[in-house]
Parts: sequence; structure tokens; C-alpha cells
Amino acid sequence: MALACRTVPLSKWPHGVVVRPRPGGGPDQALVFAEDGASMSWSSAADASGSVDGAGVGARFKRIYSLTQDGEGGVWVADDGLIRRLDARSGVVTTLAGTTAPAGPWRGLAFDPANMHEVLAATSSAVWRVQTQGGGGVTLAAGSQSEKGSADGTGPAARFGSISALLPVAGGRMLIADGTDLRCMDAGGAVTTLLKCCVPQVVVVSGGDFTPAQLAGASAERLLSLLAPPASGPGGPSESGGSGSATSFASGGVVVRVGDRAFPVQRAILEAGSEYFARLLAQGGDFADSGEAEVALTEADPAAFAQLLSYMYGTSLAISGATTQLLAMPAELLRPTAELAGRLLMGGAVAALTERLAAAATPASVLSDLAWADAHGMTDLAVRLRAFAVRKRKDLDPGAVEEFAEGCPQQAAKLLKAALQA
Repeated sequence: MALACRTVPLSKWPHGVVVRPRPGGGPDQALVFAEDGASMSWSSAADASGSVDGAGVGARFKRIYSLTQDGEGGVWVADDGLIRRLDARSGVVTTLAGTTAPAGPWRGLAFDPANMHEVLAATSSAVWRVQTQGGGGVTLAAGSQSEKGSADGTGPAARFGSISALLPVAGGRMLIADGTDLRCMDAGGAVTTLLKCCVPQVVVVSGGDFTPAQLAGASAERLLSLLAPPASGPGGPSESGGSGSATSFASGGVVVRVGDRAFPVQRAILEAGSEYFARLLAQGGDFADSGEAEVALTEADPAAFAQLLSYMYGTSLAISGATTQLLAMPAELLRPTAELAGRLLMGGAVAALTERLAAAATPASVLSDLAWADAHGMTDLAVRLRAFAVRKRKDLDPGAVEEFAEGCPQQAAKLLKAALQA
């Protein structure tokens, strides 16, 4: 595989890497994006293969499995069973000595800024620590090269079945896509299973991030909390370090801060899933021109935003069942989620939540539900609830009706008119 590259001087470190099919056909492209917006691309040529160091088209790759930044202006490349480095400024490719995979290819790479002289690499059934200085060296972090399975444990006691991707997160932890399961390894090599049978519902972006696509309830909460960078405190951004910070999020990402939670999200997902974000992030707008990478949603419920974020990923990526997952949320989240969906101009989510809120109404709750809908501009829901109240008017509590009339005189007048016309 020959390296055909176009080099653009990068004044910042690489901020994101992705491999994609070339538009219009031809060899795949690898794109490197820098923090300052510059980029470089390279692609394989059809007339050459092998693993040969060199610059530009003089370099050769056998088969690229994974990419990750190295924190020093370059990109680590898992090229079959070798680990190689691409200098993002010069286009020079070198092979890191002493880093040959124990067996088979390296299937995943991950760099943690907390440890500049090490990269984590995965074969299909084990995670390894690879030294990038002093002649290299490969040591087992967790799993077994000779025995596959699915067992939690520390170091060699853990078992993996089919590792496909790695992602460092805050606190020195590493998320591992293992078959259909999402696993986590801490700094000491202890492996636990976080979510079973979720990886088909999680998009793994090459060399970058896990993207929650269709995860509901506690599952979405747990995954999103792992991906979230530390929240800023009164004195400014957290100094806890780790790769979960906003600055390590992939190119094209935005951090949405809601209460004490921070959610890293692909900009395209926000724009596709919410008219509010589409307007806010539009090219030429004040936010886009400012160069900021964070958006704050004041007076919003973080748990409600987590539900809507999962819905945005599901609908934007055309994953079936996104609406069903949204409606499966706990009842106590319905109101704050519906309110936030309206604020974010998410028409599909508002419509779906209106159906569930209307269906959940009872004679004992309908008047308080109607007052809430009126206060939050949920017009369609208010119409549905008034119709229900009229049908169940004989079952309404007279005291609740009087209280409703005092607190919501306009809605009470509409309700009376509807009752007289019934």
C-alpha cells in the first residue's frame, strides 16, 4: 500500500483522525485534522504494498487497522502487526522498534495524554502496553493472547473475545469494544463489563470516539457519563487531567454543559437532531465565528439531555427504535425531557413525548398536567389534555377544578368552552 499524501503545515497537534472511502471511488483516505483547522490526507495506491518507511509516496503500508494521535505532532498507525508513526508536518513515516504484535495484527490503538511515553494496543483477545521510547517493548496489560472468552478480572485473569476498538476516558480508564460488549479497564489493569450487547448500538469512529447511538435509561446515562469530560468548577476547568477533557475530544466536536455534567457530541449530530443547535452552530453565526467548543444549557436537567442526546444519535444515524427507546424513559423524566425538547426545537421528540404524556393522564392528574403544559408552551399536549378532561369531567375533583381556575384562568376558560360544546 503506497502512501499518497498531501501535507499542510500544522501549527497545532492533530486533533482527530478518521479513515473514510474516497468520494467517487478509489483508495480509502485517511484524514488528519489539527486543532487550528488545518488538515492533511493520505491514501493507499493500488500498485504497491508492504511496510516501508519513507516520506510521502515513498512510504508503504501493508494494512492499516487503527490510528491515534501521539500528543507530539504525529499519529500512531497500527499497520498490520507493526506500530508506526506518521509525522503530521513532514509526512515522514517511521516504524517503532520493538513493537511487533505477539500474534496477528494490532486491532486497536489508544493514546492517553497522561502517559506520553506509552500507547495502548490491542490484539483480538488482549490489551498491551507499548513503550514508545528506549527501544520500545510490549507488556501485557490485560487478557490472554492464547485464550479467548469473556471474563472480568485483573491483568491476565481477564478474558476478551474479539476486541475491535479502544477509547481512553477520564481517570486513566480505557473503554474497550469487545465483541458486542462494552468493557472498561482501569489504570491498574482491572477489567469490568459495563454494558452487554450494546456495541451494535454504538458507532465506533475510526481512531476517535465511541458514539452512543441507541441506548436508553441507565445504559445511556452510564455510557455518556464515561465519555463526559470533567465539569468546570468555580475556579475554572477541572485540573483532574485524563483524556476525558474537552481539549481531547475529536475534531468537529462540541461539549454541551448541562448542570454539573459535560457531554461531548459530534457537531453534525447536534445540527441534524435539533433546530436550535443547527441555528446556533450555523456557519457565519456568532457562535461559529467565536471558535468556542462549548455550549451551556442553563436551567436544564442533565438526565433529560442524556435522553435527548441518545435520541439525536439514533435518529441522525437512522437507527431503528430511537423513538421507542426515548419513550421507555422513567416517568419522572417525561416532563423535564419534553420541556427541553421543546426548547431545543426537536419536533419529533416533542411529538413522541406529547403522545406518552397525554396517554399517562388520569382524572386525578389531568388538571395539573394541563397547567404544566400551558406554562411550558406545550400547545398540542394542552389540546389533548383538555379533550381528556372534558371526557372525564364527571370524575374531576371539584376542589382541583377551583384551584385550576384560579391558577390558569385562560386555560380554565378554554376548558369550560370545550365542556359546553361537548
